[in-house]
Amino acid sequence: MAANFVLLFLLLFLFAAVIDVILNLEVFSRIARASLPEDAGTIRGILATTGVAIGYHLPQLFQFYAWLWGILAVGAMAFTVSQMSRHRELVALLASGWNLQRVATPLIVVVCLLGGLQILNQELMLPRLAPLLLRNHDQAGQPGLRSYPVPITVDSQRRLLQATAFHPDSARLTKPNFIERNSAGLATRRIRAAAAEWDPQREGWVLEEGYATTLEREDGGPARAGLPEPETFIETDLSPRILLVRRHGAFAGMLSVGQILNLLDGPETRESAALRRSLWSRFVAVGVNILILLIAMPFFLDRLPGELLRRTIACAAVVLPLYVIAAAAMLVPIGGVSPLLGVFLPLAFLLPLGFARFGWMRT
Repeated sequence: MAANFVLLFLLLFLFAAVIDVILNLEVFSRIARASLPEDAGTIRGILATTGVAIGYHLPQLFQFYAWLWGILAVGAMAFTVSQMSRHRELVALLASGWNLQRVATPLIVVVCLLGGLQILNQELMLPRLAPLLLRNHDQAGQPGLRSYPVPITVDSQRRLLQATAFHPDSARLTKPNFIERNSAGLATRRIRAAAAEWDPQREGWVLEEGYATTLEREDGGPARAGLPEPETFIETDLSPRILLVRRHGAFAGMLSVGQILNLLDGPETRESAALRRSLWSRFVAVGVNILILLIAMPFFLDRLPGELLRRTIACAAVVLPLYVIAAAAMLVPIGGVSPLLGVFLPLAFLLPLGFARFGWMRT
């Protein structure tokens, strides 16, 4: 089964990568030409374009595994059992006294190992590759995300942040503008700087050429700015990771457990629910994939050889909706339901169904 899984995984990944390269060949070629001298030959241009395409798609190998390892495990199981049935290996095993649950045990062990590999992938590889995985095609060839302006963003203390540019690779802000407000939402203090750099130890932004201006109001009149005073540091929960989560929703799913717990240790923010779902769903997804495998296994693991096409269609009609419903329940917030409960709902539903299908399998 492991060999079938690797073969299916590589075939699907290469197929998806080749289709994407064909559709975006002009973009990759333009980026490659920009890095070459004007007198570069055709062969050198082709090699440079190939290098840009490989550099863009190779990190996605790990994200592709995170997305599809469960459904590919079902496909690898189907191919493995079908091969055993076609060569009458199942008949020989049953004749020697083996029951089908015993035959299925190595397949379940392989899926558990694949789930463990996904946990390692989630903890070790995806956090390191996140800046590369968030790139679009126009950013291929770059070592990370391109800088982008920060629109007006609110932190947990009702402070507003706006910046000309945020540089994810260096965790720096260009021309940040912080506005502190009172309980009525009126600005009371404005802090500006030429640049700011994130300090993870102090959990705030270290300001360069920063100054603060107090805004005073009398009898509800217009605000009057006081004299500017030097300001060197702003403590806030708007860390570079939070800014990336708000800009790219998929970034939360690429963080490790330690990084998510570190963000949750801070003040409660609107991203807290999404971070909790991402924290627990990565572990629940492993159990869900194993249970769906148990549900799919009896379609192919049978005492008598059967028509493969009919079994495949029946399995797909059951398994694919289960994957869609489980993914939606784990990733999409449900009104009135806590993030923790919503994540565990698919596991609670599939647990009795999976064990019942596996236990009632005709042996």
